[in-house]
Amino acid sequence: MACDLNQNDEQRQILDAATALLEESFPVSRSLGDDQERIDKLAEFGAFALALDDDLGGTGFTLVEEVLLHVRFGRHIVPAGALAAPVAARIAAELGDNDLAREIATGQIAVSAGILAGDRLRTLDDTKAKLALVFDRRRLELVEIANADGETATGLGQGAELTEFPFVATTRIGASNSASILNVADLLVSAQLLGIAEAARDLAVSYAGMRRQFGKPIGAFQAIKHHCANMAISAEMLSAQLDMAAIAQRDSRDDAAFQTAAARLLAPRVALANARLCIQVHGGIGFSAEADAHRFLKQAHLLRQLGGGAAMLDLASPMAPHR
Repeated sequence: MACDLNQNDEQRQILDAATALLEESFPVSRSLGDDQERIDKLAEFGAFALALDDDLGGTGFTLVEEVLLHVRFGRHIVPAGALAAPVAARIAAELGDNDLAREIATGQIAVSAGILAGDRLRTLDDTKAKLALVFDRRRLELVEIANADGETATGLGQGAELTEFPFVATTRIGASNSASILNVADLLVSAQLLGIAEAARDLAVSYAGMRRQFGKPIGAFQAIKHHCANMAISAEMLSAQLDMAAIAQRDSRDDAAFQTAAARLLAPRVALANARLCIQVHGGIGFSAEADAHRFLKQAHLLRQLGGGAAMLDLASPMAPHR
């Protein structure tokens, strides 16, 4: 599979503009509570319609650009609603409701990411959302939660707000187990996990260069160097796999599902490992609320709960013998 992995001018322009918006609206150290207003800015930016069809308000870009954008989202710990919205818009379109798809893509209707816990639905974002995209392994369901009574649930300390609803109280709009939509969801989850892995690596390296012990930066010590090097290698490994999967999906290659499943399998492992090592490099302060290291670990735990990848060994591999 020969391909050019260099970003073109349009991709760089999108990512530069998105990074400026994210640095202003989604600094990692932000206080929680008003993220829905920030997500609205992403909708105005066109983030949720980036790779949608023209009749849904798409801007003519591909899944590759969308994946690159979500890596940036992961670096800034953007709430999972920003991941749910473009997937939910695709489901609405698949159900034949293009008006709903456009309303989701333009941010007129907010969508929360949700997971099932027994007979309860737990949403990961602000309660202003009218819809929830339920991630249930290899099945996605779009439900209305506007008229359901939710209760605040205990989440990870100083992490994303959780709201619980009785699942039977929600109104089912429709479900999908379409391979194309599931693959998009897997890629976007993997992309945000890659962003976490990269940001945790950068934070650890920055701290290792600033924190001094025994008269020198702790990054001069071999043990810290090894941690930082391992974090960098892991992030690059996931980045390469994610690029391969996004390009394979864009080009409808025979091995696209395999490459996507491989990225989805690898992503949570890399993100969690890098986030943990970042805390370890920080030492005692890494566990404190004052440091940002804990935020990446908590977000990685949340994102890994959003569905699950396909059984990779059941899929056509690029190295499998031809029959």
